[in-house]
Amino acid sequence: MKFKLLYIVIILSFVFFLKLIVGCGTEVIGPNTNIIFPDSLVSYISNVEPFMRVKCAYSGCHSDPPYNSASTMTNYFSLFSTDNLGLVIAKKPDNSVLIQILDGRLPHNPYFQEGYITQNQINGMRKWIEEGAKNN
Repeated sequence: MKFKLLYIVIILSFVFFLKLIVGCGTEVIGPNTNIIFPDSLVSYISNVEPFMRVKCAYSGCHSDPPYNSASTMTNYFSLFSTDNLGLVIAKKPDNSVLIQILDGRLPHNPYFQEGYITQNQINGMRKWIEEGAKNN
């Protein structure tokens, strides 16, 4: 009986480990990931969400509570929440606080002065808002 239980635990552990490895996919997004935006038809899922996750919504910054030190920006709906009022104003990139921060018109983290965010990424975020800030 003990042998059978041990066998089941080993098999389940192996299946869990295999699912963990395979389930993560092949694309790893980390702080050095070069996220490149297209010139038009910017997608939230393909472009904006990975950008926000890597550049803004990480632990200690704009992640989910209790690990954030500022407003949450971990998903599409949080960008439009009352906590982030004015952060993204669809079709009005110049009025959106997010673009004002990325353009350097509003003060924020010093990463912006160090080239942490590329001009392509700033232009891509601007284009996404200009195109209506869709959840696509």
